[in-house]
Amino acid sequence: MSSSVYYLSIVQQILTRYGMSSYVAFGNLGNLLTIAVFCQSEQRKNPCSYYLLSMTICNLICLNVGILPIIYSLDHIDISSKYQIVCKIQFYIRHAFFQI
Repeated sequence: MSSSVYYLSIVQQILTRYGMSSYVAFGNLGNLLTIAVFCQSEQRKNPCSYYLLSMTICNLICLNVGILPIIYSLDHIDISSKYQIVCKIQFYIRHAFFQI
């Protein structure tokens, strides 16, 4: 029983490390390309483009604040468990930008 729990823990770490890293990389690349498209002069004429641009910026912030600390905490000390203010700020930013 304990060996299967150990293997599941290793599989979870590997999936978190490589799966979430690729998710963050492709997400950041896609968000930056979307920002580049919506910052062009012909896109700025449409009011809907401002909404989509702001949503992309919120998604970029939410992606980096929400997932990068999880990847970092695999090999290092989790900052949010060490400092309470960091935990509260991270929680607030994560939930505020998910609501936007």
